[in-house]
Amino acid sequence: MWRRVLTAIGIVGATVAVHEAAHAVAAVRGGGTVKEIGVGLGPALFRTKVRRLPIVVRAFPLGGYAAVDVEQIPPHRRIGMLLAGPLTNILLGAPLLYALRRHPTVMLGDEGKAVGLTGFLGTFSALFQAADQGAGSLGRLAGGINVGLGVMNLMPIYPLDGGHIVASLMEARGASPRARSTFMRLTAVAFALLVQSAMMADLRRLAASRRRRPV
Repeated sequence: MWRRVLTAIGIVGATVAVHEAAHAVAAVRGGGTVKEIGVGLGPALFRTKVRRLPIVVRAFPLGGYAAVDVEQIPPHRRIGMLLAGPLTNILLGAPLLYALRRHPTVMLGDEGKAVGLTGFLGTFSALFQAADQGAGSLGRLAGGINVGLGVMNLMPIYPLDGGHIVASLMEARGASPRARSTFMRLTAVAFALLVQSAMMADLRRLAASRRRRPV
């Protein structure tokens, strides 16, 4: 059990770390200052530096962040920094999906639906199943998670990267702070609803899977 848990945490953590590191590297190249790259949320477990980039690993592998002094970067130059994270995930994940396409796809329950990036519970459940099926299935799912994370983050809603891109474009074109704030507030509500929907779908699928298990 612990092997599956640690494997799942490692894949999720590595996916997030790659995403945030890409943001940080692009930010430095664009003239910004990176205060810290966070992998996970909650209390800090340990801190280190990789090529002068400060990295903190936190207790719960539920996400990550790159703390960048955005104000140092002009709005039109932030776009590359914001695109760097999701595009890096897609560029890493797509070759894995292609190279391991002959390996079995992990399913949730017996619904016949392939798992990409669902909610947190669904993603970890799929990783547990893939770990039991072998390295090929696990690698294929890791590729799908990277592609899913990249595509999801391009959605034009706040606080995803796509939402930050839209806000930066609005600022570059002279939109008022009030207009940008309204956009961010409204799309943040949409994001919260999406997260809630994903969590509820995960719970329904997991509950249905348990009911179908033989006694």
